[in-house]
Amino acid sequence: MNQMVTARQFFQEEDLRVMHCIPGRIRLRSSLFRKLALNPDYVEAYLASSPGIVRVRFNSKAGSLIVRHDGMKDIYGQIVHILNTLPAEAFVADKNRVEPITCSAVGGHLLVALATPVLPPLMKLHMAMIVGLPILWDGIKNLFNHGISAKSLDAFSVALCFVLKNYTAVAVIGFMRLFGDFLKQCNDRRSNDLLVSLLRSRKKEVWVERTGVEVEIPFDAVCIGDIAVFGTGELVAVDGRVVGGSAVVNKSMITGESLPVCLEEGSLAVSGSVVESGRIRVRADKVGSETSMSRLNHFLERTIQDKSLPELKGDQLADKLVPVTIGLSGATYALTGDLSRTASMASIDYVCSVKFPACFSVKSSIYAAGRSGMLLTGGQALDALAKVDTVVFDKTGTLTRNRMKVTDVVSFGDLSAEAVLCLAARIEQHYEHPLAKAVVEEACSCNLELSPVSDVEFVVSRGVSAMADGRKSLVGNRGFVLENILDCSEPDRRADILREEGKIVLYVAQDGEVRGLIGMRDSLRPEAGDVLADLKCMGIQKVVVLTGDHRKTARQFESRLAGIDELHWELTPEDKARIVRDLKKQGRSVAVVGDGVNDAPAFVEADLGICMGHGGELARLSAQGVILNNDLRSLCIARRIALRQHRILDHCYRQGALVNTCLLALASAGALAPLAATVLHNLNTFGLMGYSVLSAGRLEGS
Repeated sequence: MNQMVTARQFFQEEDLRVMHCIPGRIRLRSSLFRKLALNPDYVEAYLASSPGIVRVRFNSKAGSLIVRHDGMKDIYGQIVHILNTLPAEAFVADKNRVEPITCSAVGGHLLVALATPVLPPLMKLHMAMIVGLPILWDGIKNLFNHGISAKSLDAFSVALCFVLKNYTAVAVIGFMRLFGDFLKQCNDRRSNDLLVSLLRSRKKEVWVERTGVEVEIPFDAVCIGDIAVFGTGELVAVDGRVVGGSAVVNKSMITGESLPVCLEEGSLAVSGSVVESGRIRVRADKVGSETSMSRLNHFLERTIQDKSLPELKGDQLADKLVPVTIGLSGATYALTGDLSRTASMASIDYVCSVKFPACFSVKSSIYAAGRSGMLLTGGQALDALAKVDTVVFDKTGTLTRNRMKVTDVVSFGDLSAEAVLCLAARIEQHYEHPLAKAVVEEACSCNLELSPVSDVEFVVSRGVSAMADGRKSLVGNRGFVLENILDCSEPDRRADILREEGKIVLYVAQDGEVRGLIGMRDSLRPEAGDVLADLKCMGIQKVVVLTGDHRKTARQFESRLAGIDELHWELTPEDKARIVRDLKKQGRSVAVVGDGVNDAPAFVEADLGICMGHGGELARLSAQGVILNNDLRSLCIARRIALRQHRILDHCYRQGALVNTCLLALASAGALAPLAATVLHNLNTFGLMGYSVLSAGRLEGS
C-alpha cells in the first residue's frame, strides 16, 4: 500500500463495531484492520501514547482492537479520532514481525497434547498433522533461507516421530515449542509495556508567537496555524513548515538516522526532532495527538529490538549446536540402528538452554532496572553498564540537587538589583537550564513582572541573548558576556568573592556594559557520597567530575564530596567530549552521567550515556539510559542488576549443559523414550527461564 495513504481515507465510525464495552475496557472489530497493511506495534504504541489510554492490544489478523483506559467518557470517539490521524509510518507493515501467540492457541495445543494419547489411531494422526505439519514446513523454509538452525532441529525431531508413528510425542513437541515462545512473548510484553508507560511524551508547554511577542502556552493549547518557536535543546512539538530562522535538528528518534539535518525557511519540521543548534519558527500544520507518538514509537523500536551481546552470542551458539545434536543422533542410529533412540536424541538439545535464558534474563533485567528507576535502551546498554570501569559525572544537576537558589544580586551603574534580576529573568524564562529556572523562580518570588522579549538565541554551555525593550541583552558566563567588553575589573573582583564562597556567577549585560551579577548556589545531592562509594565497591576504578564552572567554584565543590579522582572545570561541551575520548584511548570503558544539552557530545563519545530524568530532550536522545526518578542510587541498583545478569547466564549455561548431557546419555542408552526425552528437556528449559526471571526480579527490590 502506498505509504502516503492515511487512515482518514478509510476509518469511519460505521467501520468500527464495538464487540463489548465495560468500565475501563473496550473491544472493537473492523475488517479494515485485516485489509490495511498496518504495523501492529506502531498502532499499539501510537494509541498508548494518548492521554487516558493505559494499554492497547491490536490483532490485525483477527481484526480486533482491545483498549484499556482510565474510565474516560468518550473513549470510542477518541479511538476513532486517533485512528483517523495515524501517520504514514503506521501503514508500513513489519515483515519480520511474528504474530502474537494467544492464550487460546496455547490452550488448544495443550488440549491436543493431553487428548492425543487416548484418541483412536486415525484421530491421533489427524491431531499430530495439525500440530506437526506447520513445524515441518517452518523448518524446511528456514533450512533453505537460513541454513541449519534451531527450527531445522525441531522439524527433524518431529519428522522422526512421524516415522515412528509416535503421534503423542509430536503433539507434546508442538505444545512445548509454542508454550516456550508464549512465555518469551509474555516476558517481552511485560518489559515493553513498562517502557511505554515510562516514555510518554513529557512536552507540557510550547513557546508561540502572539501579537508579535513570544508567550508560553500549554502543549494542548497549540492550534493549527500557530507560529511555534523552538531553540537549542528543545523538542519540536508540532509538524509544520519553517517560516523563519534556521537550525540543525536531530531526527534520529523519528527516522533512526544519526546525521543531523539543517532546516531553513520552507523546510518541513517533524515533531519528535530535537534542535541541536539554532532557532526556528514553525507554522503548525499538525498538533496534539497527531504528532505525539513518532518519537516514542521509534525509541521503543530501538529499545525493544536491541539485543545484548549475550543474546547475540546465545543465538549464534544455539545455531552452531544444532549440527552437533543432529550429528549425535545420526551417530546413535549408525551404531544401534534404533530409530526410537535417534528420535530421543533429536528431542534433546543444547539450543533451548542457551537461547531462551539469554533473552529472558536480559529482558527481565531491563524490566527490573526500569522498575527501580533506571531506564536502559536495550540489551547493549545493559552490557555496557556491566563493563564500565570509569564513570564521568557532570556536576550541576547531576551530583547536585538541581535546585539552584539565587543568593546574591549585584548591580552596576544606574540599574537597581531588582532591575538586574528582572532583566535576567525576562531572558532566561526561555531557557530550560537549572540556572535559568532559578533566576526565573527568584524573580517570581519577588513578584516582578516579566514582560516578553524577542530574538532569543541560545549558545550551549555559555548563555542566552535577546532583545529586551529594543536593546541587546545578554545573560551567561564571563566568556560569553564579556567578549566585547574591555573594562570588567570591578565585575570580576565581585565575581571572585562570590566564587570563593562556592557560588556560581551569571553575568548580566546590556548595550555592551555589565549591568549586574547574579550569584547562586546548589546543594549537594544527599546520596552523592554514598553512590560514589558504592560504585567503587562494585568495581568502578575511576570517578571523574566535569563542570563548566569557574576553577574556584569547582575546587570548593570538590572539598565537599569524597571519592572524586579527577576534576575538570571551565569546560565547553566539546571539552567534555574530548576528555571522554582521552579516557577511552587509555583503554577505559566509560559511562557519562549528565542532564543537559552540553552533555550530549560526551554521551555520544562514551560507551554508555546516562541522562537524569529532568534532563533536556537532546540529552535524553543522545543517552542510552535515563535515571527516571532523578535518584543516583538507581544507577547503583542498575549496575548491580547488570553484573548479576551475567552471573545468571553463566549459571544457566552450566546447569543447562549438565542436565542436557545427562539426558543425552540416558537417551543414547535407550533409557528415555522420545516423549519422556521431550518433556524432561523442555521442563529443564522452562526451569532455567523461570530462574532467569525470578533472579532479576529479586534484584529489583534489593
